[in-house]
Amino acid sequence: MSWKKKISDFFSRSREKHKLTFIDDATYREKWSFSVSSMNLVSVLGLYTLLIFFGALLLLKFTPLKRIISDSNGFENATTLAENTKKLDSLAEITASRQMYLDNLKTILMDSVNFDSSSYQVSSNTLENYQPKFSVDPADSILRNKVESTSNENPEQASESLEFFFAPVNGLVSRPFDKSKRHFGVDVVTEKGAPIKACLDGSVILTGWVQSEGNIIVVQHKSDLISIYKHCSSILKKQGDKVKAGDPIAIVGNSGENTTGPHLHFELWKRGTQINPENYISF
Repeated sequence: MSWKKKISDFFSRSREKHKLTFIDDATYREKWSFSVSSMNLVSVLGLYTLLIFFGALLLLKFTPLKRIISDSNGFENATTLAENTKKLDSLAEITASRQMYLDNLKTILMDSVNFDSSSYQVSSNTLENYQPKFSVDPADSILRNKVESTSNENPEQASESLEFFFAPVNGLVSRPFDKSKRHFGVDVVTEKGAPIKACLDGSVILTGWVQSEGNIIVVQHKSDLISIYKHCSSILKKQGDKVKAGDPIAIVGNSGENTTGPHLHFELWKRGTQINPENYISF
């Protein structure tokens, strides 16, 4: 038998219809039936297979199902996760460092001795990888020369950021600036309840209560200048607020132990050095 005859016989048999009948098992009555050829059955199964295949492709392409089934981007995802983890660790260390700075500043300004720096967690990797370096670095010499030249200058003669000051209050200076007596500001007697105004543009970095100084507010200005306002009856701003020169930030009061009447104790600090406010402000 030739191969052409075999092919012809195969297609002839595939077109032959067969009857599929469903019969009631109890009564042997025919429920329903249908006739189908082998070719028709194969065609229907093939069509359903194609529909299921293309449906699955669409699901994988346009839905998040691909991330569950496929791991083609596993390496990229792992790399991204590692980078994000490093960034989060760096942000956590920066945040802890800035918080430590603010707490140290608050402790110094409030004359507190109860601060415990051991409460801050230092990264173990930082300690393990720390290798002390005692060799002289060129950058050290540059910094040393800059610091030495700066230390010889009188901070009160520094002109940057000291062009114009807004008087925080108007009144009578009852006690002037006196370093020898550790009075690092001026006491200005004025009306109780009068507004205390910011002397320059800046940001509030600290507000709080000190037993000896009462309510205080500290404002950071540009060029490392800080202004401090003490013995306030109330504070009008909170930490982090931006202020403009002349903005009310507190109310004159008589809070704290080191006071005998309503007044403002006002201090100016430039790069950690006390400045006489009367050299720049007429109260």
